Amino acid sequence: MKKFPRKYGLHLEYPIGTVRYSINIDEVFKSASVIKLPIFLYGFNYAKDLDELVEVSPEDIVDGSGVLQTLVTQTRSFSVRDLHVLMIVVSDNTATNLLIKRYGFKRLNSYLQHLGMTKSKLGREMRDHKAIAEERDNIVCVRDMVACLRAMVSSPAFYDMLHILEKQQFQDKIPAGVNNENFVFFNKTGELDDIEHDVGLFVYRGQIGLFVGLTEGDNSLGREFLHEFGHMFNEL
Repeated sequence: MKKFPRKYGLHLEYPIGTVRYSINIDEVFKSASVIKLPIFLYGFNYAKDLDELVEVSPEDIVDGSGVLQTLVTQTRSFSVRDLHVLMIVVSDNTATNLLIKRYGFKRLNSYLQHLGMTKSKLGREMRDHKAIAEERDNIVCVRDMVACLRAMVSSPAFYDMLHILEKQQFQDKIPAGVNNENFVFFNKTGELDDIEHDVGLFVYRGQIGLFVGLTEGDNSLGREFLHEFGHMFNEL
């Protein structure tokens, strides 16, 4: 692979437990939306509240990715499961913030540590410009995202979560670099200015693999770099 001009971290396992490529796995990055994966895992593993209803009002809406900003013109109720689906499938920021409020920063950060995500931190809600200005941010590293993915695979709710991840609508990074229709991807992307990430699982020839790609630098170069990482899958 060509060397990325700024900071990056990559990891590929296929099948899970067999490392095919790994570099810079302890470099810390702003998480963008990939921090939503451990929130998703917490909700399906521990919260046991997926069928409860949550009222969502126009005052809850934040900008950025998602559909609740269009759907909620007056107060409506959604199940907790609905909020998780929206958070993963369309990366809905409002749904994410409602889940963060429901579970709490302290509980979610304790869960990150429980997963072995020792360098990661949930420092703010989505689109919290005041927190960003105060340099309170969400951070992850490759090693920690690998721990999250491994925990997901071993979860009793694995297939339920996999069904949702399969509907994730953003597959224009690492999956776009794989030229083999026999791969099925279950991933979560993230992007900010100078941040391009792609994290997830895949199934190929009946076995499960995992991958993490984190980049900090020019966005177009980051996407191109992740595409190139995807080319490596063609050699499996």
